[in-house]
Amino acid sequence: MRLKVDKITVKLGSSEILKDLTIEAKKGDFIALLGPNGSGKSTLLRTIFGIIKPLKGVVFFDGKEEEKGYLPQETADTNLRVIEVVLLGRTPYLGRIKSPKEKDFEIAMDALRSVGMENFADRKFSELSGGEKQKVLLARLFAQEPKILLLDEPTAHLDISAQLEIMRIIKELAGDRIVIVALHDINLAISFANCILMIKDGRIAYAGSPRNVITEESIKEVFGVEVSVKRHGQIYVIPKIKSSINGRRVHVICGGGSGKELLHLLSTEGYSVSAGVLNALDSDWEIVSEIGGMIVDAPPFSEISEDAHQRNLEAIKNSEAVILADLSIGRGNLKNLISAKYASELGKLIVVDKTPFEERNFVGQEAEKIYSEILKNATVVKSEGDALNALRKLLSR
Repeated sequence: MRLKVDKITVKLGSSEILKDLTIEAKKGDFIALLGPNGSGKSTLLRTIFGIIKPLKGVVFFDGKEEEKGYLPQETADTNLRVIEVVLLGRTPYLGRIKSPKEKDFEIAMDALRSVGMENFADRKFSELSGGEKQKVLLARLFAQEPKILLLDEPTAHLDISAQLEIMRIIKELAGDRIVIVALHDINLAISFANCILMIKDGRIAYAGSPRNVITEESIKEVFGVEVSVKRHGQIYVIPKIKSSINGRRVHVICGGGSGKELLHLLSTEGYSVSAGVLNALDSDWEIVSEIGGMIVDAPPFSEISEDAHQRNLEAIKNSEAVILADLSIGRGNLKNLISAKYASELGKLIVVDKTPFEERNFVGQEAEKIYSEILKNATVVKSEGDALNALRKLLSR
């Protein structure tokens, strides 16, 4: 099973969108198309599918035309039931009567099961959430039984958990197909694709494995932005930020949005902020990036490594004060609690204890014991505003 897009040129109106572009793919390839808006990603998918005819060049699939499934960026809402939406994927297989048979219903239900939506079969499509709708549209695609999946921004407008779920479904069900997906999120592409095609001005600028293609230089050339490419086990990309040099250094231990109010308060007051350990793309990570703080980071969605933990301890050592936010503790971020204990032993920890710890402790007795030891040597407050007042007192000593 091989796909070949051979030297295609596509012109829309007076503009050449794709220029002498060639790609090849085989069964099992999961290809992510990356590039700025207007680079030609969507046009390439539509050309492979057959919606657009190239001015020059051809598209081959094992030398002949084959069934392809295409998921566009935007899909109109409808009052059809979910099962009826999925059955639309069976249209190419229906006879002249265009009435689905029992086999078509079985295939449609199997497709819904594959995305975990079988219990929604009789619900109206328009009543579903964004993530649920996208799963149904994927089921419709799978019901078509295509050998090539072409997906244009399948995670657009979804929150991070829904994005990950959709990408995992695509990955799991794409093993015996060719998958080509246009994405705007570089980190999502790195996490799921085995091949990256970076497109600039209608041409392939870079092609290959994520490890070989994703570099600070390639991203700057294609997207025109400065980033840092981290390689802590896995690869991930973060924007380059300039650390604030104004004010006294305060380190915040937070995550999952627990530091939102605190980080903004500290920045407004002119403190030089650092934070960690934060997973790249975490909501608190994004806030620290926005305010120009220093981040002790870890790969997205991963447990804190020993290396990241040691870097966090160093940041705590070099700060004048440390604030532990009202964050939830799980196995993945338990080392942050251990870091807070270190800060308390140094006599420079303030703890924001708004929510009873038992309600945000998902580790058990081990975390409970550490937290109890922390409270013995820390200044404990009940709000972010109180934390700011406690910070002023601590730094005035």
